[in-house]
Amino acid sequence: MIIPLHESFNFKAAITDYGWWMLSPNYWNNENHIFYRPVQLSNGKNILLCISKNNNHLIIETDTNISLEHNDVKEIKEQVSWMFRLQDTFEPFYTLCYDYGELLHIPTKRKGRLLRSPTFFEDVVKVILTTNTRWKQTMNMVSNLVNGLGESVKTIHQHEFKTFPTPERVLEAGEAYLKEHVRVGYRSTYIIDVATKALDSDFDLESYKFWKSDITKLSDINGIGPYAFNTLAMILGKYDLLPVDSEYKAHVIEKYFNGEKPSKQELESVYDKWGDYKFLAYWYDIYS
Repeated sequence: MIIPLHESFNFKAAITDYGWWMLSPNYWNNENHIFYRPVQLSNGKNILLCISKNNNHLIIETDTNISLEHNDVKEIKEQVSWMFRLQDTFEPFYTLCYDYGELLHIPTKRKGRLLRSPTFFEDVVKVILTTNTRWKQTMNMVSNLVNGLGESVKTIHQHEFKTFPTPERVLEAGEAYLKEHVRVGYRSTYIIDVATKALDSDFDLESYKFWKSDITKLSDINGIGPYAFNTLAMILGKYDLLPVDSEYKAHVIEKYFNGEKPSKQELESVYDKWGDYKFLAYWYDIYS
């Protein structure tokens, strides 16, 4: 499978500039520059995608013996396009970098894309698992969730991969399982609520992938406070909100206020000049 690229980008950076690549069931082979991602299609087929880039194309191969129909190929391409933000343009962000003479390595190296998951359900769960914890614990919780509830993917080369669990599988396992085996603590209630809303046709969680104008209902999900909401907005392609957490505060206070505590307004207005791209300006400011 081949997806032509309308805008050139840095393939490695699109994977590793955001921490999602370290979370199961993603696997990045830095030596061969291949991104491995097991997915479950809407018809229940479990497939291992092997994604690479060749000039102006993404190459998708599958490491399974499962036959793929036309609709399967279409769904896979849609998922990969979503993961790599292929429908988005980053030229306006690059223009701002040049105008301000800042973060110039971003347009030079064609960076700016932050990896997403194939489904919005997975992203919401993972964002919840980043709240009030350390990154290592987030990695452990996600790994426990995938290993415990994900479905095995049979690969040609006998490598073992598991899919991210579906909302149905999470609800089947129940809150007690999430607490005892996944060890998510109080977040178990939130994850159950996400899974419930993912299956609610009125809420229609996955539909948020296809429209950006009004995402306010995401706040109706238990556990989605300002930090999580703003992070989910970024995942949906809205970069005008900031993930103000302890890490953000520490960085801004140290770099822009010489260690002196600013007012809330001062703290949150540091990146205002970046307008619709505040999140990306902050992200590359702290992680460059």
